[in-house]
Amino acid sequence: MIPMNITVSRNEGVVVFTPDGRLDGHGAGIFDEAIQSAFHDDDSAAVVDMSLVEYLSSAGIRTLLALAKEVKRRGGVMALAGVQEYPMKVLKMAGFHSVFTIVPTVGEGLLACGKDGLALSLIDELSAPSEKHGDVSYQVERAGTGTARLKVRGSLSTLLHARITREDLVESTFTSIKYSIGLGALSPDAGSALPLLGEMITLHGAMVWLPTDGNDTPDFLAPAGEDVGIPVYTAFNITLEGPFHEYISFESEDPDGISLEDLYRQLFSRAKEKQKKCNGIIALAIAGVTAGMTGSGLARSPLKEYSGGLKGTIMDEDAIGEWCSVNPIPHHIGDTLVSFGVGVDITAELSSYDPVALHSLAYLHPAHKGTADQQLHNHGVIFRGVPWDKNAHLEKMIQTLLQEADVADMRHLLNTTRFRRGKIGVAYISEVTEE
Repeated sequence: MIPMNITVSRNEGVVVFTPDGRLDGHGAGIFDEAIQSAFHDDDSAAVVDMSLVEYLSSAGIRTLLALAKEVKRRGGVMALAGVQEYPMKVLKMAGFHSVFTIVPTVGEGLLACGKDGLALSLIDELSAPSEKHGDVSYQVERAGTGTARLKVRGSLSTLLHARITREDLVESTFTSIKYSIGLGALSPDAGSALPLLGEMITLHGAMVWLPTDGNDTPDFLAPAGEDVGIPVYTAFNITLEGPFHEYISFESEDPDGISLEDLYRQLFSRAKEKQKKCNGIIALAIAGVTAGMTGSGLARSPLKEYSGGLKGTIMDEDAIGEWCSVNPIPHHIGDTLVSFGVGVDITAELSSYDPVALHSLAYLHPAHKGTADQQLHNHGVIFRGVPWDKNAHLEKMIQTLLQEADVADMRHLLNTTRFRRGKIGVAYISEVTEE
């Protein structure tokens, strides 16, 4: 018996599934898995090429119906193309031939997915003219006008040299913090938090962190009720104070997307021409569909008692393997990634900033190559279970993800992380202070 094979392709923003085999109980199960694997958070249209399906049962109809309902939930269209004689008889007998959009060819299916008002491009939905930089289109919306500053708590040097002690921990509540990144832990007390300190990010009063407990699994707390003052213990933290000055939607024509470092580089280049507030440092909150996340995470807390014979920093090539897990291979493709971080344009005039605070913003990660013109420090969270909403505002989207989506991963982002499309909040930093 010929096994069921599923081919998946994308054509002008529409996912095309081509099942080859019997769409019976067994084949339907394989098709279900293919849909779950291939359908990305920002997909909202699908064509099922039925030209190679000679047999269809009720089990297969249930799979097709589930796909159609999911696409409809996302505001799109699902079409069946090239349905053979026997499967068509089954659809008619079951009363579903009038439920599905059925067309002779895949090409007509693609047209059907577009003619009901489905927007295949984020930028097509934008009413104002967009800016184009290379393969990426940007739509800019002006936002706040107040001063934005970064507040640094703790010592980045102490972290990198693994010299953290109990005296370096600061206890605070995180529910009042909108955006920050750093090294922290959630725990009942400082003593139990100390050996678990890991990468952390706060988003709208929620905290996601990667405990250094050996399990390499993110943990999070997103309060939805009364604020009872649960503490977060931090040894190093960078917090944004003040507004975003612009909200920017972007989309890459390249299916491989745009890298985080190139995104920063294009924003810096644009700011030099059009944004007087930019003095060489920006803070970004990004919610986007990833074309591949690359990242790293601390494998153990950088405590003085663990440092042993460490002569340099935990990021030195002879030490990083012991202190960090690094994954330079793109993964989580098609998932929603929310990040916050800072970028420093090394080519800019930075003398107005406090030099000690400035050097606490970022460090040279050995996996960051070719970024001599800028230094970046970004953390990110992978969310699953909530489809990409091209019409949602950045802040609303992040709040929805925190309330409804599953947290799948959290990392320090490597600069090679890539986005296909997304929304950005940009704060042009006027001041960096140490607490």
